[in-house]
Amino acid sequence: MGVAGPEERILLALFMQSAVSEGKAISVSALAKIINSEVSLVSNVLKSLVDQGYVALKDNNVFLTNKGLMRVLSRFS
Repeated sequence: MGVAGPEERILLALFMQSAVSEGKAISVSALAKIINSEVSLVSNVLKSLVDQGYVALKDNNVFLTNKGLMRVLSRFS
Protein backbone atom coordinates (compact mmCIF):
# COMPACT_ATOMS: atom_id res chain seq x y z
CA MET A 1 0.00 0.00 0.00
CA GLY A 2 1.44 3.38 -1.01
CA VAL A 3 1.31 6.71 0.75
CA ALA A 4 -2.28 7.85 1.23
CA GLY A 5 -3.37 11.13 -0.33
CA PRO A 6 -5.25 13.80 1.62
CA GLU A 7 -8.68 12.28 0.92
CA GLU A 8 -7.60 8.85 2.14
CA ARG A 9 -5.86 10.31 5.21
CA ILE A 10 -9.03 12.14 6.18
CA LEU A 11 -11.26 9.13 5.61
CA LEU A 12 -8.94 6.86 7.58
CA ALA A 13 -8.68 9.36 10.43
CA LEU A 14 -12.46 9.61 10.67
CA PHE A 15 -12.68 5.82 10.69
CA MET A 16 -10.02 5.50 13.40
CA GLN A 17 -11.88 8.08 15.53
CA SER A 18 -15.17 6.16 15.03
CA ALA A 19 -16.70 9.29 13.49
CA VAL A 20 -19.38 7.31 11.68
CA SER A 21 -22.53 9.15 12.69
CA GLU A 22 -23.68 12.65 13.55
CA GLY A 23 -23.50 11.80 17.25
CA LYS A 24 -19.86 10.74 16.91
CA ALA A 25 -18.77 13.53 14.56
CA ILE A 26 -15.53 15.40 15.25
CA SER A 27 -14.71 19.02 14.58
CA VAL A 28 -12.86 20.03 11.44
CA SER A 29 -10.11 21.58 13.60
CA ALA A 30 -9.69 18.34 15.59
CA LEU A 31 -9.48 16.40 12.34
CA ALA A 32 -6.81 18.79 11.04
CA LYS A 33 -4.76 18.19 14.21
CA ILE A 34 -5.14 14.42 13.93
CA ILE A 35 -3.74 14.37 10.40
CA ASN A 36 -1.25 17.18 11.11
CA SER A 37 -2.62 19.54 8.47
CA GLU A 38 -3.94 23.08 8.18
CA VAL A 39 -7.66 23.58 8.80
CA SER A 40 -8.03 25.41 5.48
CA LEU A 41 -6.53 22.49 3.54
CA VAL A 42 -8.70 19.98 5.37
CA SER A 43 -11.78 22.12 4.70
CA ASN A 44 -11.02 22.19 0.97
CA VAL A 45 -10.62 18.40 0.80
CA LEU A 46 -13.77 17.93 2.87
CA LYS A 47 -15.77 19.93 0.32
CA SER A 48 -14.79 17.41 -2.33
CA LEU A 49 -15.55 14.46 -0.04
CA VAL A 50 -18.98 15.92 0.79
CA ASP A 51 -19.70 16.38 -2.93
CA GLN A 52 -18.76 12.73 -3.53
CA GLY A 53 -20.98 11.58 -0.65
CA TYR A 54 -18.19 10.13 1.50
CA VAL A 55 -18.55 12.48 4.49
CA ALA A 56 -21.20 14.73 5.97
CA LEU A 57 -20.69 18.11 7.63
CA LYS A 58 -23.02 19.36 10.34
CA ASP A 59 -22.25 22.51 12.34
CA ASN A 60 -18.51 22.33 11.50
CA ASN A 61 -18.38 18.70 12.62
CA VAL A 62 -17.63 15.90 10.19
CA PHE A 63 -18.38 12.19 10.03
CA LEU A 64 -18.23 9.32 7.55
CA THR A 65 -21.35 8.41 5.61
CA ASN A 66 -22.11 4.77 4.84
CA LYS A 67 -20.54 5.29 1.43
CA GLY A 68 -17.39 6.70 3.06
CA LEU A 69 -17.25 3.80 5.48
CA MET A 70 -17.45 1.35 2.58
CA ARG A 71 -14.60 3.18 0.81
CA VAL A 72 -12.39 2.92 3.93
CA LEU A 73 -13.24 -0.73 4.53
CA SER A 74 -12.48 -1.59 0.89
CA ARG A 75 -8.84 -0.65 1.59
CA PHE A 76 -8.60 -3.62 3.92
CA SER A 77 -10.10 -6.23 1.62
